[in-house]
Amino acid sequence: MKGGRPRRFTLAEVAEHRTADDAWTVLDGRVYNLSHYVPFHPGGVPILLAGAGKDSTALFRKYHPWRVPAQLCELCSAVGLLR
Repeated sequence: MKGGRPRRFTLAEVAEHRTADDAWTVLDGRVYNLSHYVPFHPGGVPILLAGAGKDSTALFRKYHPWRVPAQLCELCSAVGLLR
């Protein structure tokens, strides 16, 4: 999310992006594009795709309780906010 007002997405719109080639997720109300990170995820593709197309905040906290989801900005593109 660069400059200006962030784009807002519904959960239905996020749900359209749930494949390894086009994976979005929601963490703490922010929508992230995980697509380029999928093949590099240390926990494997299946666990990352388990949160694709949905709000994966609880799943993220289960496996990464010590990390702040906003740290993903370094690894994945924030594309907007959840409506």
